[in-house]
Amino acid sequence: MQNSKAKYTAQDIAIWFLYKNYAEKKEKIAPNDEYEVYEGITHLKLQKLLYYAQGVHLAITDKKLFDDDFEAWNHGPVVRNVYDTYCVFGRNQIIIPETPENRKIVSRIENDPEVKNILDLVYDNFSIYTAWQLREMTHKKGSPWEKTTNNGIIDTDLIKEYFKQEVVEE
Repeated sequence: MQNSKAKYTAQDIAIWFLYKNYAEKKEKIAPNDEYEVYEGITHLKLQKLLYYAQGVHLAITDKKLFDDDFEAWNHGPVVRNVYDTYCVFGRNQIIIPETPENRKIVSRIENDPEVKNILDLVYDNFSIYTAWQLREMTHKKGSPWEKTTNNGIIDTDLIKEYFKQEVVEE
């Protein structure tokens, strides 16, 4: 794996996913809807979206999207510092403030066509699943999570090879 520093942090990508989800919900919910079709992002779902974003980015570009490591926790791959930030929400939807700093992060990603396209691809293909469905998908036999000892660091090369073979279609 290359040692060049990634342009983003897992926190940056998390903020992008949360803002993207807010925008999608706003755009698709009619004022007369009686029910909520578009679920928010919980911290479990956010972790899985980060995992898929990193994996797809690695498979397509051979580079890390962010340098933060994933740990193999009971419920799947987790970036610890993102967990520490959002675990206070428990099973509830994560709500973050709209701040100039957050808008700047989102804008930087939105103006990076390669990364934005990959994140849109991941969001469109994986946000449709519930947090628990995504969790189950990360637990498949032969997955990087399954091959890593409990609470161990999931090897980036394992993630890259798995996503090249199992997730990203040429």
